[in-house]
Amino acid sequence: MKRVVCIVLLAALALGAIPALAACGAKDITPPIQDIDLARDQAARSEIILVKMAISSYVATNGSLPPAATQQVMGALIDAWPANPWTNAPMAPGDKKGDIVYTPGAGTTFTLGVRLSDGTVYTAP
Repeated sequence: MKRVVCIVLLAALALGAIPALAACGAKDITPPIQDIDLARDQAARSEIILVKMAISSYVATNGSLPPAATQQVMGALIDAWPANPWTNAPMAPGDKKGDIVYTPGAGTTFTLGVRLSDGTVYTAP
């Protein structure tokens, strides 16, 4: 409730009601973009689990790792290929937010992650 009041007061400030800022402490204000990025980060963490399941299915079917963690290679192994929460396009390897980070290892071992809003890579469990 306090956040809603602050947002209303900040809107009033934007319209010229300068005293509105005094009613909100700086610590009470979370930039909306930060909340959106946190939600997208969580969605990306969830979506990468589907890619991990597709890799496991590929290994079970072919006895080896897939050459790439892409929809073209493994899309048929799961019902719906996950979407990048920032672009809504199918998740794909890359260096941008929501992109897949896939590194094949020895035998059938691999590391799989997704790039988050702050540039770090979350590694799928």
